[in-house]
Amino acid sequence: MNKLKTIANKLLSWFKTAPVVKAVAVWIVVLIVLAFAMDKLVMPIFSGHFTSTGEVPNLEGMTQDAAEKALEDAGFKYEWLEEGRYSAQVPEGLVLVQMPAAGRTAKLGRTVKLTKSLGLREVEIPDLRGKSQKQASISLSRAGLVQGAIVKGAHQSIPRGVVIRTIPFAGQKVRVGDTVKVVISAGVTSGNTLLPDFSGELIDNVYAKMDKLGFKVGKIKRQKDEENRPSGTVIETSPKHGDYLPPDTKIDFIIAD
Repeated sequence: MNKLKTIANKLLSWFKTAPVVKAVAVWIVVLIVLAFAMDKLVMPIFSGHFTSTGEVPNLEGMTQDAAEKALEDAGFKYEWLEEGRYSAQVPEGLVLVQMPAAGRTAKLGRTVKLTKSLGLREVEIPDLRGKSQKQASISLSRAGLVQGAIVKGAHQSIPRGVVIRTIPFAGQKVRVGDTVKVVISAGVTSGNTLLPDFSGELIDNVYAKMDKLGFKVGKIKRQKDEENRPSGTVIETSPKHGDYLPPDTKIDFIIAD
């Protein structure tokens, strides 16, 4: 038994003094230190723990130049997305959406993506003349418009129940979701007067004719004429010619500039 203790003590003494054991012990300590350094120093650097951060400024409603300067001053980059979005609140050309959102904390140097407002979305009122009331309703719905009141009007050639025109008139641009009134023919009605076709006539020669017919001259709008007709020539009337209208109806004119 004493011999075994003696042998064990000699082996323990050898391990304590052997160079290999000392080297192994040193490597174990080094590995422990490296593991600690990786966990507390290196990994946080890679994960962005030590990267500087900042608050993303609020850019919504800003012009392009103002938004870009605000981001640069705050230490961020910017990217404008090609596709804009329509908005009823933010005017055309101003910042509508930003990612990341305003107030978020982000790494400095990060790219903030910006979307411009396209402003109010406008559509052109379709020409419904000659359509049935149901067809008119479908056409307006497809255009993003709402059918408003149905107005009865007399007409010489358009059959009863068929669309004569719309209010506002076909071709005008309005906002999506706007209401459009539809004028439906009630056939020829006594007491009303036929509005003749004044297109091609000089507006100065029309005034006397309007008085004889019992109509009043409403708004007169000038526009460039693609057919190069003389200045003051009637291009179009509103309501359109062919309608039977009551006395004192105001007729708007578009004339060549």
